[in-house]
Amino acid sequence: MSDAEVFKVKNRLAQHVVEPGGMTAGMANTRAARELAAQQGKSYEAIGETLETLEWLCQDKSAPMDSVYDLSTSVLDIAGLFDDKLLCRAAYSLCELADKLRTQDREDWASIKVHVDGMRLIWNTEESG
Repeated sequence: MSDAEVFKVKNRLAQHVVEPGGMTAGMANTRAARELAAQQGKSYEAIGETLETLEWLCQDKSAPMDSVYDLSTSVLDIAGLFDDKLLCRAAYSLCELADKLRTQDREDWASIKVHVDGMRLIWNTEESG
C-alpha cells in the first residue's frame, strides 16, 4: 500500500487579499457614497419626470394599471437609492394599489391621483428644503 500524498492548493483569492494596493470596506463605502451623491441631481430629475407622467396618466385615465405600477416602482427604486423613506413609502403604497387594481382588472383613478399628489407634495417639499 502506498502513502497518501497531500497537496496544498493555492487559493488565488487569498493571494489577492494579501497583496498591497487594495482598499478597505470603509474606503469602498466612502467611494460608493461619493459616486452616488454625484448622481443624485439626475436621479431626482428622473423622479420629477416620472411624476409628471403619472399626473398626465391621471388626467388621461386610459393607461393600463401595469403602466402605473411600472412608473411607481421606478420612483421607489430611485428614492430607495437615496434612502428617501417618505417618498419610498408613498411610491410603495401606489405600487400596492396599482398591483391590486391590475390583478382585479379594475381602475380607480381617484385613488391613484391621491397617491400621485402625495408623492408630488413630498418631492416638492424635499426639493425646496
